[in-house]
This record gives sequence, structure tokens and C-alpha cells, in this order.
Amino acid sequence: MKKILFINSSLTSGGSERVMTLLANEFAQRGYEVSMVLLRELKPDVYILNSNINVIRFEYGTKNKVIILLKRMYKLRRLFLKNKFDAAIAFMVDINCLALICGMGINLPIIISERADPSRENFIYRYIEKMLYPKAKKLVCQTPHVVDLYDDNIKKLGIVIPNPVNSDLPYVKEKIVEKKIVTAGRMTEQKDFETLIKAYAKFHIVYPEYTLEIFGKGALAEKLKSLAKDLGVENSVYFHGFVNNLPDYFSEASMYVSTSIYEGISNAMIEAMAIGLPCVCTDCPVGGAHMMIENNVNGILVEIGNEEQICSSMLKIAGDKDFAKSLGSNAKKIREKYSIERIANKWAELID
Repeated sequence: MKKILFINSSLTSGGSERVMTLLANEFAQRGYEVSMVLLRELKPDVYILNSNINVIRFEYGTKNKVIILLKRMYKLRRLFLKNKFDAAIAFMVDINCLALICGMGINLPIIISERADPSRENFIYRYIEKMLYPKAKKLVCQTPHVVDLYDDNIKKLGIVIPNPVNSDLPYVKEKIVEKKIVTAGRMTEQKDFETLIKAYAKFHIVYPEYTLEIFGKGALAEKLKSLAKDLGVENSVYFHGFVNNLPDYFSEASMYVSTSIYEGISNAMIEAMAIGLPCVCTDCPVGGAHMMIENNVNGILVEIGNEEQICSSMLKIAGDKDFAKSLGSNAKKIREKYSIERIANKWAELID
């Protein structure tokens, strides 16, 4: 059986870490010899790996960033040389580049993956990508739009493999659904929770019994709390921070709303759809929501930053129970289409 190395920053709460964990666990269950190297020190684990996976944690003994980088490169190249891996899999631009540098001159197929919007990377990374990415065996992207953002010599390596759906997700608990609007993500400009709160404030005038539940941490938390207070909805907007059992919260909610300015394929959106929640999502680059959602069939697509559209979509779901139920019922169908088994099969084709 094939011997695979996954290269990860940590097992914390990031979306790429979640996808890599699902893939690593699936391959371990299939009998592959799986290792995962974690590049960052002292990061608490959130995701749990199969006990058969060999976890390698790099330690550096210093806080000097330059020394850490040099030691990281030395350790990773040494790991490549000492082990006869059949393939190495890396996610995110910095880890992609590191893996390709460390793999130079070694007969090791390296599969890299872009998880966001490469056009938003700084010019230094874009230049480095042009130099290094052609050395990869394959470049896995979440949507066709991401592949098209690269130059031809990189684009020819591109293949689209969406994020998988966790098979262990619950379904909406229809008998105990609460009047809650849920969303999740880092509190950054990218997620545009500011527009969501503004849309919710308008929605709240019509449906004051609904609360807005925001899950995630980030630098903008206090600013968003102040906005909720300024709009008079501070008693109806709840900031939960990071939680381990997000799907359980989703399964008791009424709808999910995502207002991202750009996004790959949002794991929170996939989970909300698979659970059976009616979803409202911005039709943002790089096309993850557009690929998953058929408008007004299994979700609603809205314009980026358009609080009026977001509010009216929320009002439609709250005011039409049959429509809301139809959206949720159709959304659940992604469980089969994007099951971890099917998605892992696509990855296995790159390895075997």
C-alpha cells in the first residue's frame, strides 16, 4: 500500500487543517501508510487523527523566525530523504512553497493545493509560485475559477477537487429548531460580518424573536460588538468564539448566512447545507458558493456587501416555511455528492 505524507501547520481550527484531517483519516482507514508532519510548535490540537497515523511534530528550541525557518527547511528535507514516501500533500501557499523547495532534487511527487484566492496574495508569493509551482506533480484547487487564475505553465497542473463532507454530521432537528441565524468564521474583513449585522438589524425589526449567533474568533470582535450595540441589537447578537461542536449548534438553528467577500469552499457552508439548513451565501470569488448552490433551489446566492439582498433573503426564509424546508431538503443532497469517500477517491487517483 502507498506511503503518504501530509504536511500541515497544526491541528488547530483552520479550514485547511480540517480538510487534511478528513483526508488523512480516510486514507488511514483504507490501509495506506499515513504520516503527518506538523510544522508549528505548541499549537493545541482541535482535530483528531486516526491512531494509525504517524504524527511528526517539529520543535525548534527558539523564537527567532529566521532560525525557525531554516530549521524547518532542514528538518523537512531530512524527512523527505530518510523516508520513501510515494507522495507528499501540502495545503496553503506558504507550505506549498516550503515543500517544493525542500523536495528539490528528490524523487518525491509533491501534490500542492490552493485553498483560497491566489489573486489576493502579495506579489512576492505570486513570483515564488511562478518559480516553484511548475515543479509540483499536481495543483489541487477547489473551483475551476481558481485554476484559471494561474499562468498556463501552472494551469496545466490544475485539477478541481472540492472539499469533502464529513459523514458524521447530524441533521436538522426539526422538532427543536430554534429561531436562530447562525454563521461561522474568523472575524476578519474577508468574512464581512459587518454587513451581516447590518442586514440582521433590519431583519430584526420584522422578526425580533430571531437571534444572530456568530461563531469564531478574530481581531474585529470588539468592533463588531460595538456595531451591534450602535444598531440596537446587542441583546440579540451572540458572539460564541470558537466551539468544537459547531454542527450541533447548526442542527438546532433556522438558517445559515455567509457574507464573505472572497472564499474558497467554506467548510461551515458545506456543513450547514449537509445538515439541512436553508443557506444564504454571497456569490463571491473564487466561486465556492456558486459551485455548491443552485439559487433558490438548495440555497440563496446574494451580492457581496448587499445588506438589502441579504436581509430580504433572510426574510423570505423566515416568512415561508415551505420554501425554507425545500431549500434545506435539497441542500442535504450534497452529503452524497461530496462525501469523504468520493472526494478521497479523487485524491487517490493522484497518488496511485
